[in-house]
Amino acid sequence: MKHTLKRLPLAVAVLGALSTQVAMAQEEPSVTLDALNVTIDRQGTKVKTNVVTLQEKDESTATDLRGLLNSEPSIDFSGGNGTSQYLTIRGMGQNSVDVKVDNAYSDSQILYHQGRHMLDPSLVKIVSVQKGAGSASAGIGATNGAIVAKTVEAADLLRNTDKDWGVKVNAGYSSNDEHSYGVTGFGKAGNFDFLVSYNEASQDNYKPGRKEGRKDSNAKSGQYVSPYTAVNEKHPSDEVAFQAMDKESYLIKAGYNLGDHRFVLSHFNTTNKGVRNVREEFDYFVGNEGFYRELSMENTNLEYTGGVGALGRAQANVYLMKNERFSNSDVGNGYAGQVAAANTTSVKTTGANLGFDKQVNADTVFKYGVNYRHQETSPNRENNGKLQTTEKDDIGVYGEVIGNVGDFTLTGGLRYDHFDYTSVYGNKASDGALNPSVGVIYQATPSLSFSATHNYATRSPRLVDALLSAGGRSADIAEGTKAEQAKNTEVGFNYNNGNLSVDGTYFWQKIDNLLTSGARHNQNDPVNKIFNVGYAKNKGYEINTRYKWNGFTARLGVAESDPQYYSQKAANGSNIAFSNREFGSTIGRTWTAGLAYRFAQPNLEVGVNHRKVDDVKGQSAWQTQVNGNRGNDLNMTKYGYDVTDIYANWKPLNNDKLNVNFAVNNVGDEFYYSHSAISGLPGVGREYRVGVNFTY
Repeated sequence: MKHTLKRLPLAVAVLGALSTQVAMAQEEPSVTLDALNVTIDRQGTKVKTNVVTLQEKDESTATDLRGLLNSEPSIDFSGGNGTSQYLTIRGMGQNSVDVKVDNAYSDSQILYHQGRHMLDPSLVKIVSVQKGAGSASAGIGATNGAIVAKTVEAADLLRNTDKDWGVKVNAGYSSNDEHSYGVTGFGKAGNFDFLVSYNEASQDNYKPGRKEGRKDSNAKSGQYVSPYTAVNEKHPSDEVAFQAMDKESYLIKAGYNLGDHRFVLSHFNTTNKGVRNVREEFDYFVGNEGFYRELSMENTNLEYTGGVGALGRAQANVYLMKNERFSNSDVGNGYAGQVAAANTTSVKTTGANLGFDKQVNADTVFKYGVNYRHQETSPNRENNGKLQTTEKDDIGVYGEVIGNVGDFTLTGGLRYDHFDYTSVYGNKASDGALNPSVGVIYQATPSLSFSATHNYATRSPRLVDALLSAGGRSADIAEGTKAEQAKNTEVGFNYNNGNLSVDGTYFWQKIDNLLTSGARHNQNDPVNKIFNVGYAKNKGYEINTRYKWNGFTARLGVAESDPQYYSQKAANGSNIAFSNREFGSTIGRTWTAGLAYRFAQPNLEVGVNHRKVDDVKGQSAWQTQVNGNRGNDLNMTKYGYDVTDIYANWKPLNNDKLNVNFAVNNVGDEFYYSHSAISGLPGVGREYRVGVNFTY
């Protein structure tokens, strides 16, 4: 939908860091300012940064989100392959961060974060990042941000051609013995269009850095490390154990246009297969046994977009998502119930979203709608002869106005969210909350704008991990439990004169009614229930600069945050064990920089990217033993690191149809641990990568 709004389009374009190219890559509501088209996402005047387009994805050797988003200083991924990776945005952990694909998502999981953050970049056309609490129209549970993706369509690959069909193929290789390949067929016939895509990546155990003289963040004494050796009888090697896996993904998508109305039916599946630890993010130890396992996420989605008269322009979808874990055996592990036979664990999510954009007048848009989601877990075993499931319903309604008054763009919204939770023991909790949001953008000059937002958002209690829904770690829910509520304030600016762009944001946030997961983190917790345990605070800033001149591009970014968690005491005086890095983690000040040049002949870009993370003290939300009690070791040092990557993109046909990509990641072979998961897995060492993709 194209709106003609005087200064609103420019403000949204600037603060969203979106270009004409981004808008061309999406079929989303757009705004027109003279010849400039930009995309309005459902965030009002909220700043949205780091948008990865289909073209940028094709010019990269990345095969996961960590690789695609490595230039984003406020996002941190830990080491490991697949769902071994932890994720933080502004230091806030994945308990309150979502990965949305085609507006479908779940906040439940198989075990810890397993099953929620599975996304194969080969299936999507655009990935964007939303940070902090969202505005009224941002959806269910928008307390700390999201990674938002749209799957690719035939129209995206047929753009700028006169053909009705085509084929895209890709292949890649890494010196860590990773092989990837894929094929996509697409076409259109009359009002119909279709796409079928398959992609596979086979990864071996990887080698971490070999550079000596770096301090080991896992060692509290801060001693220097020798080259990594996985010390266990099952995998005596300098490789990180149990990281080998096969990733298989496919997407089937069909669309039909009926005048101004469009219907799209899609189904995708991403599956990770391999001999994996029960807790994949940890190295091998007794009780974290490696067996053959398959972890999958599939989603069937029906979308509609079109004009519906006086109601405005509608966007709607209904979806059925399933996260599933198959294991040959879980013998030797209490988390999984010591099940010695093959078993299956699953989370099912059904949801629907209906939103309208109503053009009130030339300067005002009214957005309103409803969101619904039902989630249910099924564990891999019975308890006392009964299969115990947990269920939760979330529903939200919202209204939001975006309008222009002179040089100002104003946003005001109100959202109401309600949840109903049923525990494995049949006990129930429900709560509802109003969440207002306001925002303003002041267009001081055509090149300079200032912004401010203040948003409330709630997140209901997460279901107990599906794998733990039977047995001693399965928590009940306390009567009167409320949803967490985030209050986020941001101020920022953006300057863009064509060649130079600079944007900055300072934020501060408080989360009330912080929730614990009971015995999930401490089997000796005196209260084995989900309940409100305290509050959290976070504050920080981010600045990004980009300069372009002819074929030359330079960028520099820095981000810093300070998440802090506060809990009440249990009846016995001990700290309540809500503290875990899934909630949040202190991340050292992070710098990202890039320098690149694209030659006219041949059509070749060469560049270098660098990521520097400073030392930082304090574990924030992380469990440690302090005088026999669980708590936070605020004096523990996480040591910083520097990682440099170089890359090249060559277009032999002088267009985007054929891309040949090269990369050397971690050129210095640095040995390091990400700050997101201090007791997790080390990062990948020096790695040589090559990839090619061709569209016919």
